[in-house]
Amino acid sequence: MKKINSFKMMFTFAGCFLGAGYVSGQELWQFFGSFGKVGLVGMTIAAVLLSAFGIILTRYVQLTGISDMDKVVIRKDNKILRGIFVALEVFFLFGVFVIMTAGVGAMLNQVFRLNPLIGSAIFTVCVALTAICGMSGMVTAFSVTVPLLVIMSAVIFAVSGFKNGFSAIDFSISTNENPLLQNWLISSVVFVSYNLFASIGILTPIGKAVENKSTLYTGIIGGGVLLLVIALGIMLTIALNPDSVSAQLPMLSAAQNINSVFTYIFAFLLFGGMFGTSVSSVFAIDEFAKSRFKFGKKSSVILIVVTCLLSFAGSIFGFDKLIGIVYPVCGYLGVAALVLIVVNFVKAKLNK
Repeated sequence: MKKINSFKMMFTFAGCFLGAGYVSGQELWQFFGSFGKVGLVGMTIAAVLLSAFGIILTRYVQLTGISDMDKVVIRKDNKILRGIFVALEVFFLFGVFVIMTAGVGAMLNQVFRLNPLIGSAIFTVCVALTAICGMSGMVTAFSVTVPLLVIMSAVIFAVSGFKNGFSAIDFSISTNENPLLQNWLISSVVFVSYNLFASIGILTPIGKAVENKSTLYTGIIGGGVLLLVIALGIMLTIALNPDSVSAQLPMLSAAQNINSVFTYIFAFLLFGGMFGTSVSSVFAIDEFAKSRFKFGKKSSVILIVVTCLLSFAGSIFGFDKLIGIVYPVCGYLGVAALVLIVVNFVKAKLNK
């Protein structure tokens, strides 16, 4: 396994969280923008917590050499608890992949009038080919898409600001109506919990590939900064485009308000964000199968292909209200996992 330097670690860490909800603006607005200006504070706190927990998780892997996602969370040899956790983690990773596949189909239909099923099929083929390349394929995908997303989110915000006037920024466009997200602080914690819960299986094998402690710190903190920059650019852009709040893909709608060139560019980057998240999810499922089952090592390619086929089949049902319901629920469930990881990390530090 090739070692990962600071820059690749930074882009990989940020890329783990840039799924359809994050890049499209839908998730960010529901979790933060809907609370008004204080939502910006909540997003900043969330970025700090994501970096802190990311460091704790990967440092724990470095200290102990444990890279199985179930053992990282549940240290004791309790097969029942580990089985429950793995089932939830794999199911959620697969669910995220299904949502990304459906989202790409819908996006390509909205922008290019391509049949959603054809768009989803092309997408799953691309994901399968990249996932077969293993970690190097995943890191390469993130290294390309993340920097472009940072630049493009800033550009769209700047152009929208000059076009509409920066004084038009309005965070009273929408009020929070989600009973699962009662206030901005709870929303911040749930956001962090959900994102990390979905990324445990992705970050644990990466911990072994980091060169040293300083590389890990620099990469993850840099990744947290990138996530914050992208998030702020997205939320401010949506606040400048009131009509985009009701759209399924708010940032794509904001890009369409500028011109077709921005629409196509952001659609491409949105595809990249969904693609990176999908590849990382499939990679995590494949890595788990390799570590736990004999057929996982011998039939890795078959497992990836089957996973992609099932994702395509599941994408036919779409992803209606997934962000507003499933994500918060997984966030609440993930709090327990984060607490256990912190406890295990402290014990490992004390034992060393």
